[in-house]
Amino acid sequence: MDETKFIITTITTVLLVFIGYFLKYFNDLKIARRKDKLNRINRQLKELYGPLLTLTSSSNATWKEFRKKYRKDTEGYFDEKNPPTEEEKEIWRNWISSVFYPNTEKIFNLIIKNGDLIIENEFPKPLKKLCSHFESYKPVINKWGREDYSEHISLIKYPFEIDKYALYGYQLLKTEQQKLIKSQLRYNYKS
Repeated sequence: MDETKFIITTITTVLLVFIGYFLKYFNDLKIARRKDKLNRINRQLKELYGPLLTLTSSSNATWKEFRKKYRKDTEGYFDEKNPPTEEEKEIWRNWISSVFYPNTEKIFNLIIKNGDLIIENEFPKPLKKLCSHFESYKPVINKWGREDYSEHISLIKYPFEIDKYALYGYQLLKTEQQKLIKSQLRYNYKS
């Protein structure tokens, strides 16, 4: 009887050790995954969606102020019914080349450099449109450098929906970040 009790006790002890080991292993794995996920979200916010939101928001605000001051009574700056004067075209070139194009270039470079941090599995349309807009303005800006002012606008319009995209991505990631941080705090508190 003592031998049977010893065997049962030993088997129970060994089983409890293995169960404890596996529980700790899976718990450690869960913690590591949570940490990796939080690190990726932190990178997405810091290296892509935070700067993207800042740049698109400032560009949008600047554009609104520009339109309030210049040709505010026209549907578009290059309204066919009421075309801009030569002076207004010069104002356009100045603002595009010194404010809007450099800002769009920053956004373009941000997307190119940090494309791996995009939330979606496929390249989002607003980002694709912005890259196309930037690229299609290069020949226009190049002409201006040679004092050829026969063109003033890009083939592809600036995608104002990029503002909503940047805000949505930023808010989504911040919400997920907060959940992971709270989850980690609860775990640390229990430990």
